[in-house]
Amino acid sequence: MFMTMNKKFDIKIFVMPVGACSYEKSWKYAVDLVSKKLKDRLGDVFDMKQIEIFSPESFSYKEIIEGIEQEKLQTPVVITNGKIIQSGGKLSEKLIKERMEHVYRTGTHG
Repeated sequence: MFMTMNKKFDIKIFVMPVGACSYEKSWKYAVDLVSKKLKDRLGDVFDMKQIEIFSPESFSYKEIIEGIEQEKLQTPVVITNGKIIQSGGKLSEKLIKERMEHVYRTGTHG
């Protein structure tokens, strides 16, 4: 579907730090599952990364940290190509897929 695109989608998923629970009940499991389903459907057209809030890496995303601290954003926060497409709720494979399809159809990058 997206094979003519020369650049992969950049997807970042910001989640709260994971406590000691089983893999099947973790954000890592949810992110891995969504990533696998999307790769099975669309191919290797994106890079998906999970970032825990308040990890050293998360502080590179000042607008996300501030949004969460000010309660304007809720985890999970999903960003595709720098644009926030989800804040709060269940991690949505459908929203991510629809956003990638929109970007592909319109030729926009955000």
